[in-house]
Amino acid sequence: MKAIIFLVLFVLLASFDFAQNQYDAASDAIKDNNFQKALSIAQECLSKDSTDTAIKILVDLTAHDTSNKAAYEALGDAYNKMSVLELALQNYNHAEMLDSLNIPLKFKIGETLYKQKSYTDAANKFLQIITIDSNYAQAYFKVGEILYYAKQYPNAAYYLDKFLKFDQNNSKAFSYTANSLYIIHNFKHAAEVAQEGIQKFPQLTDLKKILALSLTFDKNLPEALKYLTETPDSLITGREFAQVGIEFLNGKMDSVAAIYFKKAMDKEPSLINSLAETVATTYYRSANYDSAIVYYDKKIKADSTSLSAHVNKALCMVQLQNYDGARIALLQALQIKNDYVPALQWLATSYNKLDSTEAELDTYDRLIQLASADPEKNQKLLGNTYGSKALVYLLKKKYAPAIDILKSAVKYDPDNFQYHLWLAQALALTNRKDEAIKEYRKTLQLDPKNADAKKGLKILGE
Repeated sequence: MKAIIFLVLFVLLASFDFAQNQYDAASDAIKDNNFQKALSIAQECLSKDSTDTAIKILVDLTAHDTSNKAAYEALGDAYNKMSVLELALQNYNHAEMLDSLNIPLKFKIGETLYKQKSYTDAANKFLQIITIDSNYAQAYFKVGEILYYAKQYPNAAYYLDKFLKFDQNNSKAFSYTANSLYIIHNFKHAAEVAQEGIQKFPQLTDLKKILALSLTFDKNLPEALKYLTETPDSLITGREFAQVGIEFLNGKMDSVAAIYFKKAMDKEPSLINSLAETVATTYYRSANYDSAIVYYDKKIKADSTSLSAHVNKALCMVQLQNYDGARIALLQALQIKNDYVPALQWLATSYNKLDSTEAELDTYDRLIQLASADPEKNQKLLGNTYGSKALVYLLKKKYAPAIDILKSAVKYDPDNFQYHLWLAQALALTNRKDEAIKEYRKTLQLDPKNADAKKGLKILGE
């Protein structure tokens, strides 16, 4: 232990002795006006971390040689090393006044201003360098970096892109440039920069993300899909996944779109309200009704007032022949909007499949009541509804009540041969021969080859 303490003391004393000797030698050189020697001694002290001694020498030197630009620059370096930035700048500026075209010195000033967080002044200093020497690569990077952190992305992209033409070995430059271009929606160029960066720095996953998203938004979907699968999901936000899904949906790649919409909802549940129904409809179009119902239910859970989700869920149920499930979904839809005609029409169909005759007829009556508020506008709806209602009576062989209903059907849809045929048959079956003949003939006017009408006339002796 004593040996160690002795060794430490020896080193300290030797260091002190070296510093004192260097200072004495420099002082003698200054007295002899050998300023270059004094400067060399100070620079040696600085290189060996005898910064205090270097400062003492340089202060003496600049006091005796006020035009020694190298001494002022070295003094600035010494203060910079000690993080006394204000004094570093003071001496650098003095040196710059003595040598206004010294680009490395200007670069030091810019870097010191940056450390001092005087970002605007730093950027201006780097721009001065570019004005003097348009090939000074590092100045482009420094300006671009400052603008990037200031979120001035168009300008940042300009200077960083310039830098990459000189130097492709700076990974930050690729990341900053690609991201700036991406943010300003220059997706084509962002993808180019990101791809070049990945070739040099394969480990940069942020570049893979920018490449994947840029290719997506540039509509290069097959290539984008390749990089999306290589990019960790953790790097992509829920909203970005949603945007990706929209692009694939617009590109008619519905199944892929659904994958990214689901990723978006998994990451940000708040997106369920805006995306779940889109996913459900995508499944519906591909006839995957069970999956569609799952996502219509998610939409309904997020927004129980969504009329379309209830109705579309019901349509899935109809396709799966789950008519009672369809009935329930449609009744929920009608609680939201009790005069929604498509819901009432499908509800009537569901009751028909469930053999709920009274409920089916009640639903037709509700439709007729709604449509009758503006019969001219709802002429087709009225014709269809009266026709459907009449068919219920015909199938149950209740011909007399069907006749008046069918007369209403042909009133609103006079060119529908089927309604005229049904009316003719109902009239014939209730012994109203002359009226039946008239309706059979009307059927043949609309459908000259109709075999049932011809047969009906023959039976009636015509």
